[in-house]
Amino acid sequence: MLRDAPQQASSPSEPKEEAEPAPPESTTEDIIEETTEAASIPPEPEDEEAQDEDDQGGRYDATVRVTRVIDGDTIRISPTVDGKDEVRLIGVDTPETKEPGCEVQPYGPEASEFATSELQGEEVDLEFDKDRDDRYDRLLAYVHKDSEMFNETLLEEGYAQVYIVYPNNKYEDRFEEAQEEAQAAERGIWALPASAQALLTDRDNGIGGDGCVREETTPPKAPPPPDPTPLPEPSPTPEPDIPTVSPPPVSSGGAEGA
Repeated sequence: MLRDAPQQASSPSEPKEEAEPAPPESTTEDIIEETTEAASIPPEPEDEEAQDEDDQGGRYDATVRVTRVIDGDTIRISPTVDGKDEVRLIGVDTPETKEPGCEVQPYGPEASEFATSELQGEEVDLEFDKDRDDRYDRLLAYVHKDSEMFNETLLEEGYAQVYIVYPNNKYEDRFEEAQEEAQAAERGIWALPASAQALLTDRDNGIGGDGCVREETTPPKAPPPPDPTPLPEPSPTPEPDIPTVSPPPVSSGGAEGA
């Protein structure tokens, strides 16, 4: 008689996972409240340097090297752009040092020296506006060095006054603010006495005049008169030839008789 086979122990049944309760349905009021809270959270501040790089990316029109500083607001570059190697900075006017026939204006040498120390031999970026050149066949540009616009630096430090020639007015408001800062701090030309400011060029900034004080030219000295040429000695007057008259012969005989 066969024994009954041992019955296999039944394994304990696995616990059943309890179903998660369904989230409560959002009401219209809840949705409005969540949207309002999200809008009130300020965005995280971006890295300023990265933002500046993004703003400047692709903005510049040419990269060149400054080969010579002509004066505070005019430079020469290499390589040429559009066949031109002279650049006039847009929106600014430094005191003149190179105007033919005019005296050097107050603070002109200081502006030229500052531009030379900052730009000579440096690589810079050029940014153009609507008009790319002027009647003197010079390029018109905003000059950027590293992260600064040199046009604006000239105004901030008091080396220039605002000089907007339309349609190139892209940074007019920004330049006006820079000039106001220099005026308030009495930097550069804004620290000059009124008599000196009157010798600058009038650019509608409350200073300046005609701009060109003619150089006084000293007439050359007349050469001394040459020594008088001595008169030739008069030739002796020849004496006239006087003919020699021989006296009549004397008779040697006596008187005749009767």
